[in-house]
Amino acid sequence: MQRSQQRRRQRLPVTEVPPGQFLQGPCPSLALSELPFLSPPSLFDVRTAEEYAQGHIPGALNQPLFDHFERSTIGTLYKQVSPESAIAAGLRYVEPRVQQLVESFQPWQQQPLIVYCARGGMRSASVVRLLNSEGFNAQQLRGGYKHYRQQVLQALEQWSPSLIVLHGPTGVGKTLLLKQLPDHLDLEGLAQHRSSLFGGIHRHPRTQRQFEGLLHQAKLALPTECPFFIEGESRKVGPVFIPTTLAKAMQEGQKVLLHASLETRIDRTLADYRVEDEATVAEVDQILQSLRMALGRQLVDHLRDCLRQNRLRELVAILLNDYYDPRYYNSMKNYHYAAEFSAENLNQAVDDLRKFRDDVAAASG
Repeated sequence: MQRSQQRRRQRLPVTEVPPGQFLQGPCPSLALSELPFLSPPSLFDVRTAEEYAQGHIPGALNQPLFDHFERSTIGTLYKQVSPESAIAAGLRYVEPRVQQLVESFQPWQQQPLIVYCARGGMRSASVVRLLNSEGFNAQQLRGGYKHYRQQVLQALEQWSPSLIVLHGPTGVGKTLLLKQLPDHLDLEGLAQHRSSLFGGIHRHPRTQRQFEGLLHQAKLALPTECPFFIEGESRKVGPVFIPTTLAKAMQEGQKVLLHASLETRIDRTLADYRVEDEATVAEVDQILQSLRMALGRQLVDHLRDCLRQNRLRELVAILLNDYYDPRYYNSMKNYHYAAEFSAENLNQAVDDLRKFRDDVAAASG
């Protein structure tokens, strides 16, 4: 009883005015160029959950003004009936939950808020006016997500950095090394995919828009005066594509080939993929079955037996020797490497790569 009374006392009093009041009037705003991407303030996306999932500004929280059905209905009314009927429908949807909407922002009441929608239009403007009427300090992001998206694509199209590109067969430890190196870009981490047939296991691969937004954010933190480290990738990382100019820079960068023993590569592969539960076993089994054309039915059946009997070292060894390595070395056969290092000892490899970068920077400086 006491907890219930306490919750009621903490509810914010919403001004007793019709929601339509918030469709007009002053709306403080700021330009995208004024947004500090590396340390953004509290940023809120009031588009639908579906729009947000496809792509959003990194760090933004989703506080939808409408759900997908409501937005679709409003859009249909706007196009087929009139703007006025669409606005009226939007007000009917929002009116019963104005109090709930304001309360959803309560944890950030003492902070400056930036709110955006698709184009910096009515959704974000009305939320900003509502919040400010309740004592918040909110601003609208002009142009919304659409303008942000245009700026991201333009920046990535013009990006041609100096790179040190790490190459090596599956399991050699490229990603492990990247995480220990200064000034690096982890494309697989941004894409949430290991860029291989099994690369989506234990991951939630990102959409193209999500990937490009995170790539743009990472770009802002990377040096421009010296090369940084990146893992050699094809143009596609799981479901997403690398920007053309970055892919070209990777082709033209300083390429380094890494080596490690087969046993070490098996150890690192097993540690990364962790086939420890029934769901993962089923996922791996399904992928193995897709290899019948490449490896033949007999070998795939043997691999599936290894999986069912938990003979995972044997499974990985066969995949490396018979599937991954032949394809990798065939695709890399025309590459010329500026240096080769052992990745058997990761700490030593980090030291070797740091020194290599220092030498590259000195030679170009």
